[in-house]
Amino acid sequence: MKKAVLKTTCVAALAGTVLLTGCGNKIKDSATLITIKGENTKETITLGYGNFVARYQQSLYEQFYPMMGYDVSTMWSQDMMGGLGYSMEDQTKSGIITDIEQMYVVKQHAADYGIALSDEQNKAIADATAKFMSDNSKDTLEELGATEEYVKRYLEEKTIYKLVETAVEDAEDANITEDDCWMRTFSYVQIDTSGTDPTTGTVKEYTDEELAAFKDQADSIAAASDFDAEVEAQELTSSTYSYLKGEESDEKMDMAIISAAEELEEGDTSDVIEVEGVGYYVIHLTSDHDEDASADKKSSLKTDAFNSLVDTWMSAYEFTLDDDQWAKVTFTDHFKSKPVEQPAEPAEETEAPADDAEATDKSTESTEVTEDEDSAEETETTEDTAADSEETPEESTEETAE
Repeated sequence: MKKAVLKTTCVAALAGTVLLTGCGNKIKDSATLITIKGENTKETITLGYGNFVARYQQSLYEQFYPMMGYDVSTMWSQDMMGGLGYSMEDQTKSGIITDIEQMYVVKQHAADYGIALSDEQNKAIADATAKFMSDNSKDTLEELGATEEYVKRYLEEKTIYKLVETAVEDAEDANITEDDCWMRTFSYVQIDTSGTDPTTGTVKEYTDEELAAFKDQADSIAAASDFDAEVEAQELTSSTYSYLKGEESDEKMDMAIISAAEELEEGDTSDVIEVEGVGYYVIHLTSDHDEDASADKKSSLKTDAFNSLVDTWMSAYEFTLDDDQWAKVTFTDHFKSKPVEQPAEPAEETEAPADDAEATDKSTESTEVTEDEDSAEETETTEDTAADSEETPEESTEETAE
């Protein structure tokens, strides 16, 4: 079978390089995939564009998932819904449709934030697109479903998405108070009394003597002057947990533990806390105001605000997916990747660093299409960089046909 090798430049939303194997799916590019209706608006997104985005993302997954032990020959058919017939391919394709729709909607609101691509960004995107198209063979581009129009559109929409996201989050930053993101962090040790094996789910009934011994362990830790040393002496392992100061509910930690933490000063250790049906806990407050955890909390609040706004924008449109056309896009032909020579380091930037902005300066060796799922989040949103949206892996890879 023919081997298709893809060379790509590390731009905006194009991440890494991989080699596509197989014969590809035959689809009609001009077929309507998504129909969009808004106030006084009706537009469509073609199957060709959707296919390109999907195959590109598939290749990215197949480049990295094997590193986590996945077998690409079977992973796409893996049941994700406990026997309901919803495969990993179904789940991934559903996410791709959501991404495409959201990029469309966010682009419609770019002007609300005074956002338009600069001449420099447009040039970077045009150069990156041309480089991508010229560096790859005709056969590879056909198998990938890549055209100059699709690649350019993808880079534009990813970049605009990131610029709008940053503008919204910057505006939200002023609305977040210190109390909204004041995170406290404690170390804790849990001594299980439930007897439940986390792997098998089987339950062992402890004797009264065993339960008493567990309580003695917890008492020793609570009374110790050095929490960490006593935990180690007991041959136990402690974990850390951060929570919002003054919170009245917690998604993960029992509120009895949070309430106990609220009573502690930094450096204090709690009494033994018993959570019925679970075990004994002892906690040690390591930070009354954890700056790193607080920064993470603030970032998550800004992300939540952006996502909520996008949901509101999406509700103003009606999206209709042609399921029959979308079913023609499949992940039955797979990608393989093999590390090759790393690209040269990008030139220094005069503005804030943007992972994608280096795009036009460095080219990868031979690779195949890989998609940058988080591409929009991995670059900076400077006015001078066109690639604010993509992840740019340091290694390029080659694929061989099977």
